[in-house]
Parts: sequence; structure tokens; C-alpha cells
Amino acid sequence: MTDTSSSQIRRLTPADAPAVVACFRRAYGNSYANALFYDAAALGAAMDRGQIRSVGAFRPAADAAEPALLGHMAMHLANPDARYIELGNTVVDAAARGEGLAWQIGAQLSLWCRELGYTGFLHYPTTDHHIMQRQSVRSGYETGLMLSYIPADTDAGFNQSALRGAATIVFEPYMNEQPELAAYLPERFASLCRSFATDCGISRVWHSGTGTRHATSVLATSRNERRGLERLSVQRCGQDYERALYQLRDSDLPCRQLDLDMSSPDIEAATERAVAAGFRFCGWLPGYTAGDTLRLQHVDETVTDMTPNVVNPVAQAILAGI
Repeated sequence: MTDTSSSQIRRLTPADAPAVVACFRRAYGNSYANALFYDAAALGAAMDRGQIRSVGAFRPAADAAEPALLGHMAMHLANPDARYIELGNTVVDAAARGEGLAWQIGAQLSLWCRELGYTGFLHYPTTDHHIMQRQSVRSGYETGLMLSYIPADTDAGFNQSALRGAATIVFEPYMNEQPELAAYLPERFASLCRSFATDCGISRVWHSGTGTRHATSVLATSRNERRGLERLSVQRCGQDYERALYQLRDSDLPCRQLDLDMSSPDIEAATERAVAAGFRFCGWLPGYTAGDTLRLQHVDETVTDMTPNVVNPVAQAILAGI
């Protein structure tokens, strides 16, 4: 066990990118789902642009024969209009685990988030790690469960399943006062989303969705081959929506996520057609873009752990509902 009591925790720069890559390779081999953390040049460029902001813990007065970077956590802004930042990409060297190093790094990263003006963040604890799940709800709130999100071959020393794993969706506010937004609710998930917002202390002006559709949709599709994830983001539901929906459902990738913009009144039509196509609830993501997002999911059950080890009552209720 490495003594981390006097570790230096600081904000990383592009020059630290090679050390971050080395840290991920020691912890995950070649199995981590985000390819960016295996490419020092690309990671350094993302840091330079401010797309990725990382905090790391360094061994004090590191011996040249020992790895200097013991732990890492990052925040990133997936959407330039997002109201909340995403935190994740947490890794701790095997020799330094069990000392609370991840929480120390997270505290410094949270401080940085607040300095940038964010009043909360989203993060996605893996259900393979019960301690991380319990820690996440000390000041955060579970609002979803992403099945099949973790590839089966991800190896950080605690994955015990040959099936694809899950991750919870957690929102953590920094302040009691959160900006009030208007959002449209599909009737099917209205009470669930209302309860999440109440738990999180988020004020919303809720409107009922409509079953109308536009002539054309506003859609965006993304694929992450390494993670095995395809995602369809729907800003507006049009007459061509079903074609894109069924293409997503029949994707060759095992994890298929459908993101519905809750600032669009046609979310009722989009939701009902998705449920008819076999999609299930995944999560409510407040402020994921300029507004909120309702995420639905469709997974390949033959390769997915459909009974992941969720340990908190809210996540257990979400799983039961799914």
C-alpha cells in the first residue's frame, strides 16, 4: 500500500497528459472505454482547449522508478450550452487505493467547477463499485440508471462479471438555489421526473408534452465503438423520426441511448413511439444541454447484466421500474 497522506493534489496542464495516459494504462490495461485517455497528444490538446479539465494526485518526492501520478479525475463539457458540467474519468493507482485519494481529488475538482460558475454537476458511478455508489448520494441524487454502459472487458480490479455493466446517473448541486427552467414532460414519466426534481431541489415550470410532430426532425447521432454505445439526440420530432429510431434500436452496438430534449413540446410523441419500439426509461439529466434531457435506453440483453448490483434505494427503485 502506498502512503498517500502527503500526496500533492493539483490541477493538471497539457504537459501532464503523458502521465495521465500512463496512469490509465496501469489501472485498466487497454480496456478503458474512453480512447482519449490513451492518446497523450489528443488529451493534451483537449486540455489546452478547456474541453477537459483534470486534477491529479502526485506521489511526494517521487522516486524515478515509481509512477508519479497516483490518481486522476476530470470534468468535461459535452455540450457548449450545458448548464451543468460532467465529472468522471476517475482512476486511482492500485497501490494507492483504500486511502480516500479519489475523494480528495474530487474535492479539488469540485472547487474548480464552482470557480467556473457551475452550480452543480452530473456524474456516472459504476455499479461495480458499491463504495462509489454510496459516496455519490452523500450530497448527490440518483436520477437514472444506464444499463450496458460499461463494457464487459473493462478491468480495473473490481469487475466481477462477464456481462456489460451499468452506471447510475447522479446530479450533485453545489448551491441550494438552482436556476428555474421550463420543461415539457411526457405523461408516462411525468411523476418520476417531478420527484427527481423535488429531491434535487431543482425548480421547474412543467408543461405537458404534445403528440404533434413537425415535418422534419432535428436529430444527431453519435457512435462510440470502444464503449459499444450509439446515441440518438432528438431536438425536434418530425415525420422522419421513426426511421432514425428504428435504426438506433437495430444498431450493431449493444448499448443504445435515446436523448429527448425536454424543451420541445413534441416530447410526448417522441416518447410514446420510442416505448412502442422497445425503449425503456434510462434517466433524467437536468441541464445536460441548455435545458433538461430525458434519456431512454435499449440494450442487447444477451450481453448485458440486467440485474446490476445497485446498492442505494433510489437506484434500486429505478431498476425495478425498468
